[in-house]
This record gives sequence, structure tokens and C-alpha cells, in this order.
Amino acid sequence: MGCPSITRKHPDWIKLGLTNSLYGGAFNSRLVMNIREDKGYTYSPRSGVTPLRQHGYFSVSAAVRNDVVAASLTEMFYEMDKLRSVLVPATELSDAQNYLTGVFSMGLATQEGLLSQLATVALNELPDDYLETYREKVRALTPDDLLTTARQYLDSANMQIVVVGDRTQIESQARLFGDLDIYDAQGAALK
Repeated sequence: MGCPSITRKHPDWIKLGLTNSLYGGAFNSRLVMNIREDKGYTYSPRSGVTPLRQHGYFSVSAAVRNDVVAASLTEMFYEMDKLRSVLVPATELSDAQNYLTGVFSMGLATQEGLLSQLATVALNELPDDYLETYREKVRALTPDDLLTTARQYLDSANMQIVVVGDRTQIESQARLFGDLDIYDAQGAALK
């Protein structure tokens, strides 16, 4: 599922990155802990924010068994709406900040990683001090910042959902989430 999002130049980019990390962008995220570790619906659920030049998009994905499509989508929305309604506990926030700043630092540890980050700064016209200030900006974020960000960008009410699988097993589950447009494997619309 997915919805429109923001570019790297947007002032909320770092806030959204940390919010996404908590939701489904890290291996210890809420989505992973829920539908992988607790429920066993999938091996690798994930979410991400993809920035393009003019706009971006937020997406959530998981390969699940046909019999748990509705249950998986329900839990995806549950975790999203929880981030939109309840402040993130301080320890969870700290863990996510440590993860994000640690991954960022590791990405600068090689010549290739540093070059990639410099290219990101140049291509996205980010401030010259972006690499120097990124970690402190992540660490400065508060539970209130993340609540506001989740409410603004994790648009659960307007998510576009795509479900792929055996129609006989998943169609009735998919209908629980709204009207359907159905296509065959070649992309031809079906009734």
C-alpha cells in the first residue's frame, strides 16, 4: 500500500525518516515485531519513503500467505494509526535515533559511502552542512515531532492498496478494505 509523500529537500524529511524507521523501515520496527515476530504472517515486512525530484511516495509491503491478507492489512493499519495517535515512548525513540544515526555513520565509513552521501546532497540541493548536522537533527526530534509527522504523512485513510495472489482466496478479504479494481496477470481489467 502507499500514498504520496515528500522530497529530500522538504524540511520534514528527517522527521519522516525517523517516523518510517519506527513504523517499518528498520528490522526492529513495529511492523516487523507485529506481523513477523508476533503473528508469523511474513518474513520481511517493510516500509519506505522514496523521494523523487518533484514529489515522493510512502509505501508498505509484505509477502504474506493468502489466508492472512486481511489480517496483515489490518495490522499494518493498526501500527500506522497507533503512530498517528499515541506518543512514541522515550526508550523506543532513543533506540530508533541510535539506529538511524548509526546506519548513517556507517554509510560514511567508506569512500563509496561518502561519495554516495555527497552525491545525495548535491543532487537534492541540500544544505552544505547536511552531513555534519544530520545526526544532531535526528537526535533533537521528540515524540511530539513524530506524532505530528505521522499524522501528516502516514495517510492511512487515503492509502492505495495493491493485493496480488489467488483471486479465489483473497478477493473477499480485499473487499473488506474498499471497492476493487481487478486485473489479470497481463494487466487487463476484469469484472
